[in-house]
Amino acid sequence: MDIIEFINQRHSTPPKHLVAPAPNVDELALMINAAESAPDHGSLKPWRFLVIDTEQRAALGELFVQALARKEPSTEPELLERERERALRPPMLIAAIASLTPNHPKTPDIEQFLTAAAAAEHVMLAANSLGFGTIWLTGSRVYDRYVMTGLGLQADEHLIGLINIGTVASNVSFKTPNRRIVSVEFWRG
Repeated sequence: MDIIEFINQRHSTPPKHLVAPAPNVDELALMINAAESAPDHGSLKPWRFLVIDTEQRAALGELFVQALARKEPSTEPELLERERERALRPPMLIAAIASLTPNHPKTPDIEQFLTAAAAAEHVMLAANSLGFGTIWLTGSRVYDRYVMTGLGLQADEHLIGLINIGTVASNVSFKTPNRRIVSVEFWRG
């Protein structure tokens, strides 16, 4: 399959359809190394990835619950439980982090965020090429500074997504994504 066909067939796999096994250490290294080819103005490498081991998932779930309870103290217990379960669903969870160099003279923060996002996408494409399903999830928990601090992020770092990775369950089938035909527009000044 050529690269364009590969990219066009890519789709997100919901966490409920991701099962073990997750990538092994060698596969994980290949995936993380793929980030190195992201476009990077200034060669700042403004990203890092934090793999959240299975043993740490319960602690992450508690962090999600604490963050939600701080924001919305009257949250129903079943919603808190659902928040806790978000950390336990996929076989592998990787926190994608934009690690910025603030006030860089040539590379503004927005470009660094975009580079971190491209690096995260490269990790996902590498995982897909190894036969794994992926989905990049965000939401209020991802953008919550309390969660970021709990994960050990510094003030100049931002959690930009949680990459869920695993083997696609055998009882699940996906249609080829129905891509719309994009028209190309030319600016005429």
